[in-house]
Amino acid sequence: MTINIPSQLSDDDLVVAVKSLARCEREATASLIAHLAELDARRLYLAAGFSSLFTYCTEVLRLSEHEAYNRIVAALVGRRFPIVRDMLGEGSLNLTSVRLLAPHLTAANHRALLAAAAGKSRRQVEEVIVAHFPRPEVSSSVRLLPAARPTERPSSETMGTAAAGSPTPPEPYLVQAASSVTVTPVLEAPPPPVQTPALRRPLIRPLATDRYEIRFTASAGTCEKLRLAQEDPRSSADGPARDPGSEAVRRDESAAREPRSAPPLALHSSSRQTGGLAAR
Repeated sequence: MTINIPSQLSDDDLVVAVKSLARCEREATASLIAHLAELDARRLYLAAGFSSLFTYCTEVLRLSEHEAYNRIVAALVGRRFPIVRDMLGEGSLNLTSVRLLAPHLTAANHRALLAAAAGKSRRQVEEVIVAHFPRPEVSSSVRLLPAARPTERPSSETMGTAAAGSPTPPEPYLVQAASSVTVTPVLEAPPPPVQTPALRRPLIRPLATDRYEIRFTASAGTCEKLRLAQEDPRSSADGPARDPGSEAVRRDESAAREPRSAPPLALHSSSRQTGGLAAR
């Protein structure tokens, strides 16, 4: 199948065509989900030689694992609540929203939850969910991440000794054999890459309508500023306000601005919209 770029279309025609294709894709997705639900009910994937509908979707339908998972969840939810298929087809609900809502939908609440999630982004749908099903608060924590540890590079003498003393030296050392003499030239290996800790993506997850879980990696300077904010009475609604021109405030702000060379810190805390970031 050959698909060409529609460069001949005018701007207006291109916009109309894109909207039409997006609508067709939504309708095709809703129809596929309905067919997957029936295929799963008949367990036809077993006759095709697959142990699960998920494997059938990835191997036969050539869906990615993420695409297969979302569509299977939507198929199962759509079988219980047919309104989900209609909302997917009209575009008021997407597959991600269905996946997030799936564990919480019941015969009693599904219409209210689906209506509240209609037309909303993932973040907004998460807020809808926690408004009905609040999560418990998480304990605040500040943890020092491990520093990068470069692997020690072996010396030329060590490499030569290892190559000569071993009949089958490991790579990248090369051993060449001649008819009468064995030559073991040692090739200097490039320095190994520095092992650095894997970076974690920041996490902001609502726990309730006014509480969020926040997880991110920060520098030592940022951590110090958070500690100063915790100790500042102005950060508490019940505490007395400090004069911003006082010597103590100027000293705290100066300390927070000082550059610090230290490993990054991973902060995990619970935050309220009406309060400050809590980390300890």
